Amino acid sequence: MTISALKSVCIGVGGSLILAAFCSTFITMEKIFFIMPLFVAFNGAMTGYRLVEALTDRIHNTGLFSFVLGIGGGALTFVAVNAAGSLLPGGWFALGVLDLFVYMIVSGVTSYLGAKLAVRYFKL
Repeated sequence: MTISALKSVCIGVGGSLILAAFCSTFITMEKIFFIMPLFVAFNGAMTGYRLVEALTDRIHNTGLFSFVLGIGGGALTFVAVNAAGSLLPGGWFALGVLDLFVYMIVSGVTSYLGAKLAVRYFKL
C-alpha cells in the first residue's frame, strides 16, 4: 500500500512540474508561478484518482487518506517549485508560507475530490 501511495504522490508532483516546464516555453516564469496552483489542483485530483485506482479494495476511509496524500503532494510540489525558483538567474525568487498553505490546501481538496470521483467510477 505504501508503494502505491508514493507512486500516486510522485505522479501528482511530477505532473505539476512537467506542466510548468512545458508552459515555460511560451509563458514567462512570473506568470507560471502565478498559475501554478491550477497545475497543482489538476495533479492533486490525479493523485487521488490514481490512489483509489491502485488500491481499490485495500483502502479504507478513502477521503481522509487521499486528503492527507494530497497535502503531502502539495508540500512536495512547493519544495520543488521553490528549489527551481532559486535556480533562476539571480536566485531572487522564493515562495512564502502563504504559498505553501495554498499549495497544500488546493492539492488536498482536489485529491479528495479525485478520490471521490474514482470511488463513484469504480462503484466501490
